[in-house]
Amino acid sequence: MVFPLSKIRLPRLPSAALLARPGLEARLGQALAEAQLLLISAPAGFGKTALLARVLEQQPADWARVWLALEAGDELRQLVECLLAALEPYDPPWRVAPESLLDLARRPEALAELAATLTNALDACEVPHGVLALDDVQHLRDEASLRFLDLLVQHLGPRWTLVLSARQAPALRLARLRGGGLLAEFGESQLRFSASESLALLGQAGIADAAARQLHARTAGWPAGLRLALSGARSGEASIDRDAFELLSREVLDALEPGLRRFLLDCSVLQELDPPRCAAVSGNAQALHWLEAIQRQGLFAVLVDESQPLLRLHDLFRDALRHRLRLERPQDEPALLLRAAAVEPDPVRRQGLLLAAGAHSQAAAALLEAAPRLAPQRGSDALRRLCAQFPPEMAAGSAELHRILGMADWADWQNRQAEHHLAEADRLFEARGEALQAGRARAQRAVVLIALGKLEAAELLLAGLASRAPADAETQTTLALARTWLTLESCRFDEVAPAFAALVQLLERQLDLARWYSTVPPPRQTACRGIAPWLARWAEGALTVVGDQPLPLRALGLLSQAWLRLWQDDLDGARTLLARADDDAKWTGQQLITRHHGLAMRALLAALGGDSEAALALAQQRLDEQPPAYGDWGLWHNLFLAARIAACAEAGELLAERLQRLDALNATLSDLTPRRLQPLWGLRGTLAWLRGDLDLAEDCWLLGLDDASALDLYGQASEARARLALLRRRRGDEPAAAALLGELLAEAQPGGALFARAALRELADLPWDGQLDADQLRRLQAWAARPAAAAPAPAEADEGLSAREQEVLALIARGTANKLIARELDLSPHTVKRHVANILTKLGLASRGQAAAWWLAQRR
Repeated sequence: MVFPLSKIRLPRLPSAALLARPGLEARLGQALAEAQLLLISAPAGFGKTALLARVLEQQPADWARVWLALEAGDELRQLVECLLAALEPYDPPWRVAPESLLDLARRPEALAELAATLTNALDACEVPHGVLALDDVQHLRDEASLRFLDLLVQHLGPRWTLVLSARQAPALRLARLRGGGLLAEFGESQLRFSASESLALLGQAGIADAAARQLHARTAGWPAGLRLALSGARSGEASIDRDAFELLSREVLDALEPGLRRFLLDCSVLQELDPPRCAAVSGNAQALHWLEAIQRQGLFAVLVDESQPLLRLHDLFRDALRHRLRLERPQDEPALLLRAAAVEPDPVRRQGLLLAAGAHSQAAAALLEAAPRLAPQRGSDALRRLCAQFPPEMAAGSAELHRILGMADWADWQNRQAEHHLAEADRLFEARGEALQAGRARAQRAVVLIALGKLEAAELLLAGLASRAPADAETQTTLALARTWLTLESCRFDEVAPAFAALVQLLERQLDLARWYSTVPPPRQTACRGIAPWLARWAEGALTVVGDQPLPLRALGLLSQAWLRLWQDDLDGARTLLARADDDAKWTGQQLITRHHGLAMRALLAALGGDSEAALALAQQRLDEQPPAYGDWGLWHNLFLAARIAACAEAGELLAERLQRLDALNATLSDLTPRRLQPLWGLRGTLAWLRGDLDLAEDCWLLGLDDASALDLYGQASEARARLALLRRRRGDEPAAAALLGELLAEAQPGGALFARAALRELADLPWDGQLDADQLRRLQAWAARPAAAAPAPAEADEGLSAREQEVLALIARGTANKLIARELDLSPHTVKRHVANILTKLGLASRGQAAAWWLAQRR
């Protein structure tokens, strides 16, 4: 959770500040019970927040009350994150990890899925009625948020009411709701005090009838004006109109005790007031005393959390205080803002305070420090928006902001832009003499250059970094990743495992989730010689780091374990792990990288298992879904794997077509070298073999094996040796065939030789007259054996509840909430939610209540 909890707490006004309005409150309460959408729109000072909070407190105790106070800078991702946290007490029976909805919130094409998933969970909540109240909706300015609200209203079930409170009505499509009588609207005219309400209110404060009528006329029933009029009456001043708000604020302030007045001015720089922060900013040890005084005197504050207490000043009053502070003590404001920033835990609010204080460099440094946490939590677009808040001329020369933009672009695969920003960050840090930060930017730039295919430039950067002073852990890890990728992309496949080993050992010392996620091995890396033990350690570490958190890294760790099984020819084991990864991906949300890696594995499992039709279809699907951001080299590798699968399926014409596409693509590639094209010799040899041109096939395979390490993309060197051994044996050259098999069978696992299973079978059936020893023959026969098709699991195994799920269901039937189930069974709340989802799916039920009824019926 990366937002202040005060955003989802229902505020309360001190009793001294409440303006009771029974008639209006009754009408609003009726709308909460009957309307699908309740829209409250009026300018500042019309009491929207106080009125809505008061009416919500008056509703039946078994209603769900979900409150969200929006603020400047909030967008759809923050809106969804806050809603998910606010819904926790009501245990929505999620069918996917609720955290996965944050990823949907970043994708415009997924907004309908987001709204449907959320409303389905709301419909299944065990509450008679629920209210989703969004306060200060005017702060939502992004198109995605407004579109989501439109979709939410369309999908929302009859037991829920959405309340939008704003200074102006949001641009939503409301005609259908109006026409169907499902929309309740309260605007300025409904919220304004009538003459009789004003007279009653002011009369209770001891204001004479004539003065009260005058005040009502001058305020035009404006609630904020009347509140200030009451305060003014206490101080001997009884006049107010909207233009005089600042004047009367000053009068009210001047009537306060000097200590409280100074405290209010000092703390006006804070978004929220609690004793520790107020004491740190004001230097006043009596912070708690003054906060209690603010509540007693009804000074335009709402109580967000009474345990501290935590107050939030009304925007109008806070703005007036800030204005008085600037007029009276302009020299003090920057220092107060800096003190406020020092105690502000929210990085976005902290940046606003630092920028307001004019501390641009400090703000940039703080943002860079927070960026690694903010990026996965709020998304790369949020980083760009935060960078855009700085003055353009300052941003252009800020090493920190260039580094942050480089990180954001890299996360979105905008590699060219990322390389530009990281180069600028490197240059600017170096000019300032900050070698550590320059090294971090340079190491990250090397990774980006490799992704762009600019291997020579990356190698020069890495060589320069190697000659510098020892780097910190972050830079060392980035450098180890760059070296791993450089060996992989340079087709030095025998060097990949040692480079990856160094990376894994660094990761194991840190156990940092973000760093582990940035080092996910691509499918072609999993086939490299000698990598198996390090891939196993990487996968084990990834699963340890992620634990039971609902994050894509868990599925990627399982996929890496599945690749290990696949290259060992344990296809059933690979299928089982792939199924677990799929299950995880469905729960956490299917990420691009997870889907792309999973498609590669499905295609290979089908090909190696003998289902050529499925293999070719899956390979084509992976090509069709090629992400443009992966670039030309990414497409080249995807085409290469698709060509290998076509060769394995003996689809000669398709193999020829894909080879032609690979050759055509070569003209667009950067840093093209003969070594990087070496793997194509294997494909050309197999195509010649399929066409019956055995001499050409032999020549191609021999040319490929001249640089076996570079040929060995997806284990192709082993495949070439198997095919060439069969060709030599057919021609009667038994010693040459045996020599090739000896090299092949020296490997610990079959790897890429599985692509030539038919050749292995023919070789295993031949007599070798002592050319191969007994161990080699047993290994050859084992590798040649076609794996049995995976037996389908019994239906009961899929549908039956596990022992743990039965425990969870028994507790649900007793009315136990998710948090208490987690505590009793020593599970995390995430795990409990997943068990609930599995229970409902297996039993074909919609809610926890239905599941409880099913369990109790079974026990009778």
